[in-house]
Amino acid sequence: MATYVVGDLHGQLPLFENLLKKINFHPKDDRLIATGDVIDRGRLVGELLERLYHGAREGWFLPVAGNHEEAYLRFREGDPVPFYRDPEFGGEQTLESMSRLGHTRSRLLDSWLRSWPLSWSDSRHIVVHGGLPSVPGTRFGDVGLCDTRLSSAGIFHECVDLRPPHILPSWDGRLVVSGHTIVRKAKFYHEALVMVDTGAYRTGRLSAYCLESGQFHSVEGFPC
Repeated sequence: MATYVVGDLHGQLPLFENLLKKINFHPKDDRLIATGDVIDRGRLVGELLERLYHGAREGWFLPVAGNHEEAYLRFREGDPVPFYRDPEFGGEQTLESMSRLGHTRSRLLDSWLRSWPLSWSDSRHIVVHGGLPSVPGTRFGDVGLCDTRLSSAGIFHECVDLRPPHILPSWDGRLVVSGHTIVRKAKFYHEALVMVDTGAYRTGRLSAYCLESGQFHSVEGFPC
C-alpha cells in the first residue's frame, strides 16, 4: 500500500487523472491525501469534487481543508468574505460549478466540505494545508493547535494561512507535508518539512509525495 500527498488541486481534474495514471494508483490498495485548496480557480471544481467524494466513500481519498474551502463555506453561509469573488482568488468558478450541479448535489458537497479536518496524521507524518501553529517560545509547531489557533486577521485558522518563513517542523519530529505556497518543484523545505504545491492551476504542474518511499511525482499539462 502507498500513501500519496497531492498539492493544491484547484479544480484541475485532467491533471489529477493524469497523476493517478503516472503513479499507477490502485484505489483498493493505495490512499491519496489532498493538502486542501481543491476548489476555486479551475473550471472543473464540481466534477473534481464529485470524483473525490466518491473516492472518500470508497476509502481511498482523505481530504485536509485549505483556506479556499474555509472561505467558500463562510461565503455560502452568508458571512462577509469580500475577496471571495475576486478573479485572483477564483471563487466565481466554484460558485458557477456548484450551480451547474444543482441545489441538491451542491448542498451535499457543501456538507461534505464542512466535515474536512484541518490536518491528517499518523505516527510518522502530518499533513496540513499551510503549516503548524507555533508552540510559544519555541521554533516548533504543534498539530494540536490547528483547531483553535486563528490567523491574525481572524478570518482563517492559522494552519491554513501560514507560509514560509513561518512554517515550522513539528515538536515531536514527525515529517510535515504542506501545500498553500507555490514552489517551482516539490521539495524538502527543511529536513522535517515537505512542500508539494507546484501551482497546478497556473503552471500546469501537479505534484505529489509518497509517504512510504519518500519519492516525489509530478505531471505537466494545460491548466483548465
